[in-house]
Amino acid sequence: MLKNFFITFLFILFVNSAYAKQIKIISDKLEIIRAKNISIFSGNVYAIEDNLEIWSEKLIVTSSEDESEVKEINANGNVKIVREELSINGDKARYDPIQNKLFVFGKVEVVQNQSIILSDKIIVDLENSSSIMSSDSNKRVEAIIINEK
Repeated sequence: MLKNFFITFLFILFVNSAYAKQIKIISDKLEIIRAKNISIFSGNVYAIEDNLEIWSEKLIVTSSEDESEVKEINANGNVKIVREELSINGDKARYDPIQNKLFVFGKVEVVQNQSIILSDKIIVDLENSSSIMSSDSNKRVEAIIINEK
């Protein structure tokens, strides 16, 4: 069941053309609360599927009552998502499969090749391949773009 949660999450998250064959999740602890349909991975969480890696202190998967679909996935504490040359770091992340959006909050850093974008929040619309980065009213989004020749 957990394997299906993560396969769905990773597939939608990064629009892979094929389903994952295997996902490996390592954490210090796994707690399953069946009454609430929640699985909590905690302590040095690391997940890998093909070329996608996720690190966080805690990863919480919430499924529907019949456990047929994932309702929400939350990663908390030093979140890092890496795929190929793209890396997104933040304090928290939430994936909403209904809206097909990924939200990353708190000291967000997006790095691709040598270019860096800093903000307080990024919303990635996976269906439309678009993203919006924003910061608090007293901060601004900062981008350092390096052209590769």
